Amino acid sequence: MRWFAKLGKRVVQLRMQRTLKSRDIQQDYEPMDLQLPPSEEPSKAKQLLALLTLEEKITLLSGQDEFCIPGIARVGLKPIWTSDATLGLRGWNAPVTDFPAAVAMAATWNTPLITEVGERIGAECRALGIGVLLAPGVNLARVPVCGRNFEYFGEDPFLTGQMAGAYILGVKRHPVITTVKHFACNNSEYDRHKSNSVVDERTLRELYLPAFKQALDAGSLGVMTSYNQVNGTYASEHAYLLEGILRGEWQFDGLVVSDWNSLYSTDGVLTSGVDLEMPGGKYLQKERVMDAIGRGVVKEDAIDKKVLHLLSAYEKAGLFTCPLADPALQVGDANHRKTALQVARESVVLLKNEGPVLPLNPSWKLCIGGDNAFRVAQGGGSSMIQLLEPPKPFASSMESHATCLPRHWYRNPSYRKKVAASDAIVLVVGFNHIEESEAYDRPWELDRATLRSIEHASKLNKRTILIVQSGGALHLTPFNDKISAILWTSYLGSSTAEALRDILFGTVSPSGKLPFSIAFSLSDYRSMRNYPSDYASFSLTRIHKGQGDLKVRQVSSIDYTENLMVGYRQFDSEGPSPLYCFGHGLSYAAFSYEDLKITEQANGCFSVIFSLANVSAVSAAEVAQLYIHPLVPKVYRAKQELKGFKKVFLKAGEKTKVAFSVSSEAFSRWDVDSWQLFSDEGQYEIRIGSSSRDIRLHQAVEYKERKP
Repeated sequence: MRWFAKLGKRVVQLRMQRTLKSRDIQQDYEPMDLQLPPSEEPSKAKQLLALLTLEEKITLLSGQDEFCIPGIARVGLKPIWTSDATLGLRGWNAPVTDFPAAVAMAATWNTPLITEVGERIGAECRALGIGVLLAPGVNLARVPVCGRNFEYFGEDPFLTGQMAGAYILGVKRHPVITTVKHFACNNSEYDRHKSNSVVDERTLRELYLPAFKQALDAGSLGVMTSYNQVNGTYASEHAYLLEGILRGEWQFDGLVVSDWNSLYSTDGVLTSGVDLEMPGGKYLQKERVMDAIGRGVVKEDAIDKKVLHLLSAYEKAGLFTCPLADPALQVGDANHRKTALQVARESVVLLKNEGPVLPLNPSWKLCIGGDNAFRVAQGGGSSMIQLLEPPKPFASSMESHATCLPRHWYRNPSYRKKVAASDAIVLVVGFNHIEESEAYDRPWELDRATLRSIEHASKLNKRTILIVQSGGALHLTPFNDKISAILWTSYLGSSTAEALRDILFGTVSPSGKLPFSIAFSLSDYRSMRNYPSDYASFSLTRIHKGQGDLKVRQVSSIDYTENLMVGYRQFDSEGPSPLYCFGHGLSYAAFSYEDLKITEQANGCFSVIFSLANVSAVSAAEVAQLYIHPLVPKVYRAKQELKGFKKVFLKAGEKTKVAFSVSSEAFSRWDVDSWQLFSDEGQYEIRIGSSSRDIRLHQAVEYKERKP
């Protein structure tokens, strides 16, 4: 029963918050004083490694104090603190800035803005003395009910990679290491410690790995592995993923850190696993490592490689030379909060607007209801920021303009009359940290009381406006046709009330676009068709029992039988039609696309230029999206794939040119015969649109491989 599941989840969240309670650390404003003798070796990391004893090296293979990487005082190596992140720094007794959820960042489709977010979070790391940021997360929203989708950037690998790369570019302006996570195929929170993601090579290469590669190309010096198995092997000791692809093909020489308590052996990890076990030493504790060396499982040089990965990441980030904290920077800076507000504003997606009923007339009498109108909802788990001062919820900010409705208002005749007599009713509904969190999946449907509230409101007042907060797609079909206006947004943090007011009253035009598809029903998603039917149930056994222990409980497989058909790739290629498509988002303005010109460049790339005009009296932003459609595919492919996007702000009546450069990589697919990404020669259609299903311009091109 849902009430029982909620109760169990509430207990789990309370335990998580106690375990991950905020802490104080003493800021260290002095740089490390490494005790290095004169040497011709240019790398400080290698010099330092040469000074360490075997026992000291083993010390550096695991964390301490839950979120700290130990130091070696004898050689001047200081401890380095890590922090949960993406939405802001969690777990510190400081007035940190809480940014909107990662999926809200993705809904902005604004990479320069997300770079600004990264820079702000990097600055707050420096203010607190944090050297390793446990972010960003780039797992795809393969299933809409994954409890951690709000921490990721949606269903598309290109959009996810672009957002993660932008975030990392901002953070790396400071001496802070990012750890892109969770490597790999951690697309479910259902029994995550005992699940095996079974995925074919082409799907792995085309969907689930590209965002990690883009993150590394952007400069991430760290990678975090996932809890799950991939094709039968735990990610923390996956030779093919870590040694074959990450270290081998991609030539990554940075830090690989485990997710918390996600190791299952000593030997496997030492031979082909992570460099750092967090939060402390269990499988990489001194006695076990020494035993493995004594048994000949590995030699000391294997330990050296892991320690060198850690020290090299420190060196490249600048942690050896700069003060570990910067007194010139502070958390909760006014400019940081301004950036958070801008993300919140740009992330709101206007799904429908009949009439149009929005923007609201400031003189209208309103009723405000819905659980999330009276709280600032967050996703739960390790990303949940416990603020020193609770922010004001949306309803509180509207008290002077509206009547606030209790949860079961529809049972009270007086409130029913007020709803019927008001000019409009605004319901803010959705999930919060209890139902949407790591460690378990979330429901597809809203709860019964919320559904009744929506139904009664829509019958009593034709101007019913629904604001839905979630980490991804959910069941909107039962009431979609009964509501005048629907806005989707994720968890916006302290900016929630102001951002929603600005959108509702037209101070800002909505410009968010969906980073995922919303289907009519859950069974429409191919990825859900062999997914556990009890995904929304609650089980303490699944959450805790057997974590880090191979002997307790069996591993169950989650088969990725949909292969490439995830999200809009499925809906556009095979159907059925979604309720709201990927990239969809309305505006108070109107835009025209025209004058498409595509020119083939000497290097085999294509230059794409078109005109974008705001043909309304409202200043607003539009996201122009570029898709590649193979006209005569040589193997089975998705009908179209996102390969470019730009967010453009235009004043009323303004017109501008928008340009894209399409490289040969945009036409590529994974070739199982040659075992590489390969771009087939032939005809493709370059499409420009306002969403994946609102294509305004298109032109066929002939791609031919160009020899160097």
